[in-house]
Amino acid sequence: MKKYIYLCLLAVLLTGCSGQTSTQETEPVPTEPETIAETTSEMLSEENHSEIISENSLKNAPFPEADPNAITFDDGNFSFVSVVQDDDTSVKGTLSIEFVDGNAMLKFTDNSTNAENLPSAVQKISISANSLLEEHQLESVAKIAFDLYTESKTESFSGSFTAGGGTTCINGEWFNFPDFSVEQCNLQRSDANHVEFAFPENDPGKRWDSTVEKPEILFMRWNMETCSDFYLDNLTFYDEEGNAIPLNPISPENGE
Repeated sequence: MKKYIYLCLLAVLLTGCSGQTSTQETEPVPTEPETIAETTSEMLSEENHSEIISENSLKNAPFPEADPNAITFDDGNFSFVSVVQDDDTSVKGTLSIEFVDGNAMLKFTDNSTNAENLPSAVQKISISANSLLEEHQLESVAKIAFDLYTESKTESFSGSFTAGGGTTCINGEWFNFPDFSVEQCNLQRSDANHVEFAFPENDPGKRWDSTVEKPEILFMRWNMETCSDFYLDNLTFYDEEGNAIPLNPISPENGE
């Protein structure tokens, strides 16, 4: 009888302990997820979130890498480039080498475009190929390429470059490269716009050679939406196979 009573008491005790253990295991551990969420929500309000996105979106893309044979203007030499004013639409401008975020580039500073003449203004520069290439190299040139940047003078965004083109004179006749256009930009200085001027294939009459008196490229920029300057970098000459042609620019000390 005593043994039976003992076993019953033991069963009751075990049942009670088991229930207590189960209650402890299922009881949730105190956390503060709602408090953390509320704090995060306050910190990243819609206004703050927009400011963060806006700040990140206003950063310019990294500068593209240049070919080893490209003119990068790191040496400060731009004696082979000149401003052209040959008609009433040509704007007055000056050339200089400027460092932008540590990268040297040729800058064209527009000194005459304003709200009145903006619709008709054309920025023009001439690039002398015979100051960069030997005579025997001229006939090898199949394409000229460079990186172009625009910088607004009056607005907080660049939105200022829509079209441009290039031309060259061969044996007394002007040959126009196909015009090009560039997407708008919401930055004061645009990212790099890669421009290419390619000579027509299988037409030696529209290519440079040793008989061309002044193998030059006349680069023009028009249809500007705001008064703006531009930068030029990584000027490169390519042959038919797409290889960059080694250049030997004449230094200002040696003349043109």
